[in-house]
Amino acid sequence: MEKDKVITINCFLNPDKDTIKAQITYSKLITDKNNFGSVEKISVSLFEEGELVGNFSKVDSTHFYFAHQVKPGQKYRIEASTGTKKVWAETIVPKNFDAGFTAIKDYVESFDYLVSITRNPSDASIYWISAKGFSWYNGKPFYDIASSVYSDYSLADDFNRLVDQGYGYMYNYEYYIRLNSNEVPTDTINVQFHPNSIDINDGQQEVFVLSVDYHLDKYMKSSILLEENDMYAEDMPIVYAPFPMYSNINGGTGIFGSYNSVSEKFNGK
Repeated sequence: MEKDKVITINCFLNPDKDTIKAQITYSKLITDKNNFGSVEKISVSLFEEGELVGNFSKVDSTHFYFAHQVKPGQKYRIEASTGTKKVWAETIVPKNFDAGFTAIKDYVESFDYLVSITRNPSDASIYWISAKGFSWYNGKPFYDIASSVYSDYSLADDFNRLVDQGYGYMYNYEYYIRLNSNEVPTDTINVQFHPNSIDINDGQQEVFVLSVDYHLDKYMKSSILLEENDMYAEDMPIVYAPFPMYSNINGGTGIFGSYNSVSEKFNGK
């Protein structure tokens, strides 16, 4: 018997944005070839520290917008109600932080980067570090996140790390370097890395640090692990166990998370 469809919310809060965007649909089976179904007659509200801030406006069948700038360190709650069904989730927006960036030209005329984060000992933070830039596909340039980053940094989470030497470094991290500030013994976190699959000679690169809340951290980590499982499923013989995607939506599925960020752009020419 087909399982009942549930309400799915995907919404991320960022204090740098003056508008909050949410996508709300019904879930669907993996065998369903149709688009995600829209939820008719649903009201969506945002609460800050338990007080109603306002309601989202529906701009099309699945997208909702609310003109509001969230504040670092505050707790937010999203509620979506059809009248007979209510789903909700909460997040605490990460506090502001300081980070500096230095570009280091390497031996192949591309850039390595040194990221320095000032650690707040009283605030436990989860940081995700990477870079975006230009790569090539079918003879055309496109802007994307680095497929991996090479680094000697050993205090990071090893869930997406391989011992794979390249560009003079020992480790290869898939997409991001993830680290927990509580596991770093120094007041300043210094991470040097080389972004793979993007080239500074093809266009501008942006190096960034995300400080993410508990829920977005779990969601990002589970999405990378799920992708890795799909890759391993191509091996023969197939050994595959579906990896569950993290969700903090009570009564539904999806993700309501938040992040703060610092970044800097670099030009190679």
